[in-house]
Amino acid sequence: MSPVLAHTALLAAVPPYSLPASLAAMSGFRPSAGDQSIMVDRVRKGLVHPDEPRAAVVVEVSERPDGRPGVRLAVHSEHPLSTTGARQLEHRVGAWLSLGDDLRPLLALAADDPPVAELLPYVAGLHQVRFTSLAEGATYFALTQRSTQWFATARKARIASELGRRITFEGETYVAFPGLAELVELGPDGLFTFAGNAQRALRLSEVLGGVAGLDELALRTAPYEDARAMLLGVRGIGTFTANAILLRVLGRPDDVPLEMAQFTSVAAEIYGSGAPSPAELRARYGPYVGWWAYLCRTALGVRKRQSRMADQAA
Repeated sequence: MSPVLAHTALLAAVPPYSLPASLAAMSGFRPSAGDQSIMVDRVRKGLVHPDEPRAAVVVEVSERPDGRPGVRLAVHSEHPLSTTGARQLEHRVGAWLSLGDDLRPLLALAADDPPVAELLPYVAGLHQVRFTSLAEGATYFALTQRSTQWFATARKARIASELGRRITFEGETYVAFPGLAELVELGPDGLFTFAGNAQRALRLSEVLGGVAGLDELALRTAPYEDARAMLLGVRGIGTFTANAILLRVLGRPDDVPLEMAQFTSVAAEIYGSGAPSPAELRARYGPYVGWWAYLCRTALGVRKRQSRMADQAA
């Protein structure tokens, strides 16, 4: 059975928004390398079919033809798509691309911070690109513990390849990452082959089981400190993992562990020897400090890539 066009929609975004900026950010985000097909003007990705959990759909996201902020969504499927299922996919794509995020308060603060203002053109119109599910994000960040990003990415990709739902569209196969319930059911023994050793498999099982037992809606909507406390109550989740899940999966920018090396190095690269302290950054950027960290890290990466390309062309 070949996939057919099952649904289209025009999704709005809070301005400023740029799909090309999102595509560029995806291209530079290693943990999602190979998870989607990124083209010049669009991206295609496999997601679990909302009405047929044993099947997948291909979502294609491109620019809106009317020029308004947002994207055009096209869903290709081998199975019919209900109205409710279509709305669920719209919501999921909107969350993946953070279309509803209003970055204007952050951008106003950044515009008055000269070293950061210099970086803003590199990420003009960028909204945070998130992991597409709590299962995927929790799996990845659990796998990064006492490991490298490269190995965590490879192990996550193997889980998707061996357990995910597959769909072939226009000659390319797309895989939808499995859900929490399916991963939890494997237990430490079933996760061993993906985790690489018994200790990591046990930790991954504990994290996934603990996250599955939480109320995802509460994680998204409860006061930030309460949501973080819920995650920190899960065995195997520490400060970095809890904050990473809240920001990169659930889109909550209220805080990041600015004291950790990956963030102090960003501040040092931006501001030099007079970099503000974590407390000063939190005081300046308040509940948007997570977006500050995301935009700055992304912008620095874009600037480095452009510099390398310029050097190679010279």
